[in-house]
Amino acid sequence: MAIRGNLNEASLPDVLQLLAMGGKTGTLTLTVDRSAGTISFDNGRICHASVANRKLTTDDAVFAMFKWTHGFFSFDAKIGPPPGADLISVDPQALLLEGARRVDEWSLIEKKIPSFDIVFALDRQQLLRNKIALSDEQHALLPLIDGFRNVTALMRVSGMGEFAVGKALFGLLSGAFIVAVGTREPDRPVVAESVIAEHRNLGIAFYKARMYSDAAREFRRIAQLRPDDSSAAFYLGLIALRDGRWNDAASSFQRAAASTPHTTAVLINMAYAYERAGHHEKAKLALEQVTSRAPKPVPLAHLGLASIALARGDLDAATAALLHAREAWGGSTPPASWYHYAGVEALLRANFERATQLLAQGVARYPSSAVLLNNLSVAQEACGRFDEARRSVERAAQTDCAMPQLYRNLGDALGREGRSAEAEQAYLKAAAATASVGPVR
Repeated sequence: MAIRGNLNEASLPDVLQLLAMGGKTGTLTLTVDRSAGTISFDNGRICHASVANRKLTTDDAVFAMFKWTHGFFSFDAKIGPPPGADLISVDPQALLLEGARRVDEWSLIEKKIPSFDIVFALDRQQLLRNKIALSDEQHALLPLIDGFRNVTALMRVSGMGEFAVGKALFGLLSGAFIVAVGTREPDRPVVAESVIAEHRNLGIAFYKARMYSDAAREFRRIAQLRPDDSSAAFYLGLIALRDGRWNDAASSFQRAAASTPHTTAVLINMAYAYERAGHHEKAKLALEQVTSRAPKPVPLAHLGLASIALARGDLDAATAALLHAREAWGGSTPPASWYHYAGVEALLRANFERATQLLAQGVARYPSSAVLLNNLSVAQEACGRFDEARRSVERAAQTDCAMPQLYRNLGDALGREGRSAEAEQAYLKAAAATASVGPVR
């Protein structure tokens, strides 16, 4: 005689206990929304279970159905397990106890993984820093987490059940080893490459024309249509950098790196975003990936390491990084930023003559660099060359740069010469420049 009912009125654990106590033989069928599953019994013991379109062990199939709290069930004593199925013999009571524990844990997991459509990518910098032992399931999943597969795909490819995958992902998320980068529905239609190309071409054109909000709109549309598109994530990162949204920029470059992990430009820009956001260790790790993996020296990576070392007060590391950067440029002229950091390093060592020499070389190559002129003025003043210092800072003030410190230095230089009225005007400009920049955050 068939038994039928509604899971709203009788839960699956209640039904399993009833069939086990009655020593029933047959198959229990459950249907919930678009899912279906079966649990076969032999004299009150579970011998096989499966969920449609999913490769799960009998135990995992039963645990998966434990979360079905609505839908319908029916038991038919005339139906046995599928032909050729691997049969076992399990006491339902043991599965009920384990299932109750898993349901409790799953309520926590669902808070971090509310949908199987979520796509995760690795936070490679965090993984490099990790000293915590990962589980076997987490080790098995790491190579499969590529910024493209959703949770459903991870279960299919790994061959693990949803609880094992969910628990492993929960741990990786808690340790910040992975980040959610979007969603990917199983039946998502394939977007024509021509549609993506149209948005990409428009986005690049807007970006080159400095119409950044319009460019961002096009690249965001690509990200919606194709969440794993690294180019769109990269440009969104560049736009965020220009807006000073350092954390947003770092997140965008992280998504780009998930699909193109060895791209030098992605890692260097990611490091810059991390540095500006104050995450110096993450910035350092990203740049070290470039210097260790790139087929040839990358001077900008070494220059970034010099900047981080200076921010930390590690002058020896800064000196080494600046030397590596200069060697990587070979006979080419370094950019103004190299002279800036080299001058700062010499100033911090109180080697004022060397700082003056380096900064003077930089000014000779980049005569309109207000930063170099301002720093040169500081070095010249430290050497007691006050006239030269005043001329350098006056040249800096004639550029389009509006650094508050520049005008304060100019005011100090003019004040030493007794030119109080001009010094006052310089201080007023410093105050105005400070107000226009706003508070430092």
